[in-house]
Amino acid sequence: MLRPDDVETSLTAHDLSVYLKEMVLREDRDLKIDIDYESGEVFINCPGFSNGLSVTTDPFGVWVINEVISKDNNGIFTQTGNHFKTEKTMTVLRAVASWIFDLEESTRKG
Repeated sequence: MLRPDDVETSLTAHDLSVYLKEMVLREDRDLKIDIDYESGEVFINCPGFSNGLSVTTDPFGVWVINEVISKDNNGIFTQTGNHFKTEKTMTVLRAVASWIFDLEESTRKG
């Protein structure tokens, strides 16, 4: 799924959004994951689930991964304040992959 070459092409949040859209489309997941890019920030969520992720970079080029939540499960997400910073694009991709895995696990249980 992830190759070192792919990581090196994701240098900005826009690049990351394009890569993730292609990856989700290629994997043909039944989850209908939404990946939206707005004003330098990538929002990742899934209809029917109350949590998601946002990914952006700070002024120094460090990736910032934020947990977002929709309290009423209405598609309007706010940041929870839980965030993680990393310089490694692979860490961002692993966080997204982990989030997708959690979604898949929750749909199997339900």
